[in-house]
Amino acid sequence: MYQGFFGAIVLVYVIMAFTTDYARKKSQRARDFFDPITMDKLVPDRAKWWLMIFFSILAVFVYLYCILCGLGDGESVEETSDSFCLGLSVIFKDLLGIMPWFIWGCVVAGFVLKQMHLGKLKLPKSMLSSGLFASILPICSCAAVPMAHGMMLGRQMRVRSVITFLIVVPVLSPIVFILAYSQIGIEYLIVEIVSVFALAMATGIVIERFAGVKNKDDDPKSACTMCEGCTTAQFKKPRASALLGGWDQLMYLLKFILLGVVIGAMLSIFIDSKMLTQVFGTQGDLLGSLPGLVLIVCIAIPIFICSGEDVVILAPLLVAGLPLGHAIAFAIAGNAICVSAIPVLNATFGKKVTVLIFASFFIGSIILGFVINGLVSLFM
Repeated sequence: MYQGFFGAIVLVYVIMAFTTDYARKKSQRARDFFDPITMDKLVPDRAKWWLMIFFSILAVFVYLYCILCGLGDGESVEETSDSFCLGLSVIFKDLLGIMPWFIWGCVVAGFVLKQMHLGKLKLPKSMLSSGLFASILPICSCAAVPMAHGMMLGRQMRVRSVITFLIVVPVLSPIVFILAYSQIGIEYLIVEIVSVFALAMATGIVIERFAGVKNKDDDPKSACTMCEGCTTAQFKKPRASALLGGWDQLMYLLKFILLGVVIGAMLSIFIDSKMLTQVFGTQGDLLGSLPGLVLIVCIAIPIFICSGEDVVILAPLLVAGLPLGHAIAFAIAGNAICVSAIPVLNATFGKKVTVLIFASFFIGSIILGFVINGLVSLFM
C-alpha cells in the first residue's frame, strides 16, 4: 500500500510542477504569485548546503536498502490486478533505484561548475578536448549556445571545436554518465559516448568547411538575452560551494527526472515486447526496423528531454526489446538543441549553420542508429 501512496505523491508533484510552469509562462499574475514561493527564494543558502549533505547521506542508505530488499528486480513491487495502481508501485520502485545516482550526479555536477567559476577549467582547443570539456558540463542547449558564442568571440578556438562543443554538451553530462551506467549498463554508455563524439566531430568538420560561422565583434552577452527566461540560467550563477551548485542542478532537473520516472513506469506496465516490435521493429531485422528508427527520431526531436531523462525512459524499453541503435538515436535526437534556443542559435551562428546542426541531429542520429543496429546484428 505504501508504495502506491508514495508513487501517487510523485505523480501529483509532476503534474503540479509542469502545470505551475505553464501558468507562469502564460500569466504575469501567476509569475508574481509563484516566484516568491520557489525553493530557491524560500530556502537560505546555508540550509541548502546542509540539505545537500543530508540528501547525499540519505542516498547511500537508499542505495543499500535497494540492494538488501531486492528493489530493481521487480519482485518487491506490490501485486495488484489494477494496472494504474501497479504503475504507482513501479514509480516508487524506480524512484528508489534512480534517486541515489541522481543525487550523486548533481553533487558531481556542482563540483564541475564550482571549478569552472573559479577558473580552474580552461577552454579546450581541439575537437576531442572540446567534446570532453562539454561532456562534463551539466547544462543544456539554452546555456550552451551563448557559451559557444563567447568561445567564437574569443577567437582562440577553431570553428570545428566550437561546433563539437555545441553538439556534445546537451547530450552528455555527469548526470547522464551516472544514470546510464546504473540504470542501463556500461555497454550502452560507451556506445552513446562514441556515437555522440563521432557525430559532433563530423558536424564540426562539415560546418567549418562548407558554412563558416559569424564572428562579429559584439558583446557576447547580447546572445544571452533570449535565454534569460530559461531555467538553465542557473548555470550562470556563481557558486563557491559544490553543494550549492548541486542544489541548483537538483532543483532544476528534479521535475524532468520524475517525469521520466513516471513515463518509464507506465511504459514498463502498458508496453510489451510484441507491441514494441510491431511499432519499432526488432534488433535482428536491420532493414525492417529502419522505419521504426526514423519514427523514434521524429518522436524524440520535438520532445524537451533534459539531462538523464532519456535514460529513465529508455531503460524499460530496452528491457522490452527496443533495438540498441533506436535507443541511442532517441537519446541523441531527444537531447538536441531545444526549440527555445533556436532564436539564439540563429542570431549567433546564422541560418545556414542552424539548419546544418539540426540536420546533423536528425539525419546523423538515424545513420548512427542504423550502423549500431547493423553492428549488433553482425556480432550478436
